[in-house]
Amino acid sequence: MVLLERTKSDRPREVPLCANADAVLARRWVPDGKGYVFGVRNWNAFRSAWEAAVQRAGLQNVTFHTLRHTFASWLVQRGRTLKEVQEALGHQTITMTMRYSHLAPDHLRAAVAVLDDVLPAWKPSESTAISTQASAQEPATNEATTSA
Repeated sequence: MVLLERTKSDRPREVPLCANADAVLARRWVPDGKGYVFGVRNWNAFRSAWEAAVQRAGLQNVTFHTLRHTFASWLVQRGRTLKEVQEALGHQTITMTMRYSHLAPDHLRAAVAVLDDVLPAWKPSESTAISTQASAQEPATNEATTSA
């Protein structure tokens, strides 16, 4: 867990970490540290390191804040609920969470694909196929027919 003492909402909160993130922070731990993840509180102290890492990775239009959007999207794409993502991000409203949780079209297709086995797949019978072929061969008429 990471304890955030100062947040935009002025409410301290705890943020759970996955095992990989926890391991990274454990490697950075020093006995006489002040509890800051990056050693100091000032953004400018690690901004140049962040920008150099983005450039080395060949990324464009990526900011530190982009990581929050990525975090939210990855959670949703791996099946977490929007409520869980909302709580993980510390959002007050689900509307804000939805702005962060971007989904690729393939994930939306996968989402609706879970309905594929709800109803049996429709397969035309032989009589349906013959009937369809026969009606396709009939001449089309524009005259209205009336029954007496």
